[in-house]
Amino acid sequence: MRRLLLVLLTCLCLPALGADNWKPFPYDQSAFDYSGDKLRAAWPRLTRGFGGYPFPDATWVTKMAAAHPDAVAKTVASGSGFSGKPEEARTYAEKLQDVWRKVFRGDFAQAKQDGLALGVGGQVPAMFAQVLYAMFLAPASDKQQLLEEVISYTDQAGPLLNADPIAQFGRAYAKARLAEELPVPVVLKRGYTGEIPKELDAILAERPNQPFALALYGGYQAGVIRKVGKLVGRMTYGVSADQMEQYFARSFRASDDLPIGHYEYANALGYVYGDDQHEKALEQLRKAVAIKPINAMEALEVARAKQLLKTAEEQTAQR
Repeated sequence: MRRLLLVLLTCLCLPALGADNWKPFPYDQSAFDYSGDKLRAAWPRLTRGFGGYPFPDATWVTKMAAAHPDAVAKTVASGSGFSGKPEEARTYAEKLQDVWRKVFRGDFAQAKQDGLALGVGGQVPAMFAQVLYAMFLAPASDKQQLLEEVISYTDQAGPLLNADPIAQFGRAYAKARLAEELPVPVVLKRGYTGEIPKELDAILAERPNQPFALALYGGYQAGVIRKVGKLVGRMTYGVSADQMEQYFARSFRASDDLPIGHYEYANALGYVYGDDQHEKALEQLRKAVAIKPINAMEALEVARAKQLLKTAEEQTAQR
C-alpha cells in the first residue's frame, strides 16, 4: 500500500510527449458525463476491469503527503502546484479527477497533457489515454511508436509505477499488442515473451480476479499459438489452448460485461482453432456489441466488435 500511495505524489523528470495531432473521439460523448459527484458514484463500475482501484480524493492525497514527505518534495519540483499542505490536497485531487473524467469521456489528448502536468500520479491516466488512442484511433503508422512510448515512459518511472495496477496493465497490454504485430525475432530480441507473462503474473498475484489482466493473459497465449503453433508454443513458451480457455473463463467470472473481454476471446478462438470455433466466436462478438458502453473506452471496444462481427458474418454468408 505504501508503494501505491507513493506513486500518486512522486514526479520523475521525464520528457513530456506531445499529442497535438491526435484525432478527436469520433462518437457521441454525451453519455459519458462524470462531472461533479457523478465520478465518485460511478468509479467502482468505471474501473471494474482493474479489479478495484482507489478513488483519488483529497483524503487519500493528504494521507500520502503525510506518509511520504520525500515524494512531496519531488512533486514540488515538478511544478504541479502541490506542496504537501493539507489545504492543497483537495485542489490536487480535483485536478487528478478531472484527468480521469477526460479519459472516460474520450478527450485523450487533453488527458495526456493534463495528466503529465501532475507528476507520476497523473502519468497513470495520461499513459492509459495514450494506450487507448494508439489501439483505436491512431493511424497505423503511429501505433507502434505510441505503444513503445508507453512502455518506455513507464520503465523510466521505475518501481514507483510498478505498484500501480493500471500502469502495470498498460505496459503489459502495450507489449502484448506489439508482440502480435512484430516479427518473432524482434519480439524475442526485446524479451517480450518473457516479460509479458511475468508482468501479468505480478498483477494477478495482487489482484487474482482482475478481468483485464486475465483476458490479456488468455489473448497473449492465443497470440503465441497463432505465431508459432500449439506444439512449439507449449514446449518453448509454456502456453496452451487449455490455459487460454481458463484465463478467459476466469475473466468472465470476474466480470462478464466488458466488451473487450468478449471480442478478445473471439479473436483468440480464431487464432487457436481457426474455423472450427467460428460460431462460438460469433457468439462472443454478439455479446460484446450488446453491451451498453459507460465510457469512451467501451464505446471504442463496442465499435471494434461491430466491425469484427460484420466481417465474420460476411465470411459466414460466403461459405
